[in-house]
Amino acid sequence: MEIKRKRMKADERRQEIIRAAMEVFARNGFGGSTTREIAENAGISEAMIYSHFRNKQDLYTAIIDEKLQESEPLYYPLDAMSNKDDPRVFMTIVSNYLRRHSEDTTFLRLLLFSALEGHELASMFVAGPVRKYFEFLADYIGERIDDGALKPINPEITSRCLLGMVHYFVLLRQILGDETLNPIDPTEAIETIVKIFCDGILADNWKAESVS
Repeated sequence: MEIKRKRMKADERRQEIIRAAMEVFARNGFGGSTTREIAENAGISEAMIYSHFRNKQDLYTAIIDEKLQESEPLYYPLDAMSNKDDPRVFMTIVSNYLRRHSEDTTFLRLLLFSALEGHELASMFVAGPVRKYFEFLADYIGERIDDGALKPINPEITSRCLLGMVHYFVLLRQILGDETLNPIDPTEAIETIVKIFCDGILADNWKAESVS
C-alpha cells in the first residue's frame, strides 16, 4: 500500500478520511467495506483512521455532520423565505438539489446502500438532518398557508413531495440510467419540476407562471 507523504493538518486529514469513507461505502456498501479499504483510498494507515475516529459510529456521525454543513446554505433559502417569494424558495431548493446530486452521486448511493442493508446510517440521517430540514420547510409552507398564499394542504406531506420529485429525477437519470432523461437540460428539468409543484399548491389567485 502506498502511503501519502504529504503532511496534512488534523482537520484536513479528517476531511480526507470522511471523503474516502463515503466513496468506499458508496461503491461497496457497508457490509462489503473495511477500514483497510478506506485507509487505502485515503492513502493512509488504518491506525490513522482510529486516531481521528474512535469507532465506526464516530465516522458515520462525521459523514452526516459533513453533509449537513454542506446542505444548509443550499437548501435553506432564508432570504427568499423572508421575502415570502414562494417560487424562488422552491426554485432554489430544487435547483441546488438537482445540480449538486447530479454532479456527485456518492452520498445518494451511500444512503441507498445503508437503507437496503439495514445500516444505522440511514436511520441516523433520517432522524437527524432530514427530519430537521422537513420540519423547517413544513413550517414555512404552513405559514404561507396561513397567509392565504398556498392551498390548505398538509405541510408535512407537501415538504416531502418537493424533494421527492427532484430526488426521483436524479435517481432515474444518474443511478438507474434512464436514457430518456439524459438529453434534458438541467434548467428545463428544474423549471418543469417547480412549475408542476407550484401549480399544485399555489392558491388560485396566484399565477404559477411566475416561476419561469
